[in-house]
Amino acid sequence: MKKKFFAIAAVLALLSCAASGGVPEARNLTAPRLEYAARAFARGLEASGAKSGAMCVVIDGKTVFQKVFSCPEDEKFQLGNTSQALLSLMLASMESAGAVRADWKVSRHCSFLSEKYSGAFADFLSMRAGVDPHADDLLPRASSAAETFEAASQIQPISGAGGVQIRSRLSAALAGYALGYVFDKREKNMKKSFAACSEKYLFKPLKFSDPRFASYSGALFPATAYALSIGDTAKWLECETSPNPPIATRETLAQRRFPKSPEEKFANGWMRSSERGAVFFVAADSFENRANVCAVFPSANAAAAFFAHSPDAAKSAKLCADSMSKIVEMLTTPAQ
Repeated sequence: MKKKFFAIAAVLALLSCAASGGVPEARNLTAPRLEYAARAFARGLEASGAKSGAMCVVIDGKTVFQKVFSCPEDEKFQLGNTSQALLSLMLASMESAGAVRADWKVSRHCSFLSEKYSGAFADFLSMRAGVDPHADDLLPRASSAAETFEAASQIQPISGAGGVQIRSRLSAALAGYALGYVFDKREKNMKKSFAACSEKYLFKPLKFSDPRFASYSGALFPATAYALSIGDTAKWLECETSPNPPIATRETLAQRRFPKSPEEKFANGWMRSSERGAVFFVAADSFENRANVCAVFPSANAAAAFFAHSPDAAKSAKLCADSMSKIVEMLTTPAQ
C-alpha cells in the first residue's frame, strides 16, 4: 500500500514547481497547441514502449480535444485510486437527490460500521476519519464487504473524526460500501448495491456509454472501482467544468475539491496542486504498469486527462505528469 501511494505522490510531485507563470486562460488552449501536445504525448508513449494511451481536454463543459493512441476509442482505462474523485461525485449526486448528506455520520446510517469511527461521509472520502493506512494491507484480498467492515472494527482509529489526513484506500472503500448500503439496504451483497448505486447516480446522469468496474473481487472494491474509456472520462470532466452540471450544482462540485483547512492537501479524491503560479486540482494514480492523471483548472474552467499503459509504471507516471505540465504551460502562456 505504501508503494502505491508513494507512486501517487511521485506523480503529483512532478506537477509542482516554482516556475513563474500567469493566470490560466482557456483561450490559450488553441487547436494547434493541443495537436502539438498530442504529438509529444505520442512520442513519449512510443519511447516508453507503451501498449496504449489516451488524452482529452475539456473547456466550459465541452470536450475540445480527445484522442487515443494504439488502442480502440472504446478502450477501458482503469482509474485505480483516481476512482475516489468519481466516488465523491456520486456522493454529491446522491446529496443533490436527497438520498444522503455528506455530513451524515456514516455509522448512524450503515450499521456495519463500528461506532468507534465517528466520521461523516466527507471525512472518509477526504481521509480524515482516522482509518489506519496500514489496514489496507491486512485485509484478505477476497474479503466481502461485510468482512471488510468486520476487519475495520478490529482496528483502532489513529485519530478522531476530522483529525490528521492520512491516505487509506480502506477509508474510501468503507464510504463507498456505506453509500451502496444506504441506496439499497435490502441487498445483502454490498458490492452489488454499490455497483447499482453507481449506475443510478453516476453512469446514467453522466450518460456514460460503456463504463466498467475494476477490482470487483477485491476487498477494497469501491476505492478503485472504475474503468472508463477516454470518451466517458471526457464526459466526467465535462460535468466538473460545466456551468450547469447534470450532477448537483457547480458550486457543490467545486467546493468538494477544496480541502477544509489550509494545512490539508486533499479532499474527496482530489489533491490541491500548483505550477507556474496556477492552482488546480489533481486526481492521479500509478499501478501495474498503468498511470493516469486528471486535473481541473477552476480559474480557466478547463480540465484534462492523460492515460498511459506501458511496461514501466514509473515511466507511464512521468509521461502523464509531464504531459499535464505542458497543458499548464499552455494555459498560463498566451498564444502567439
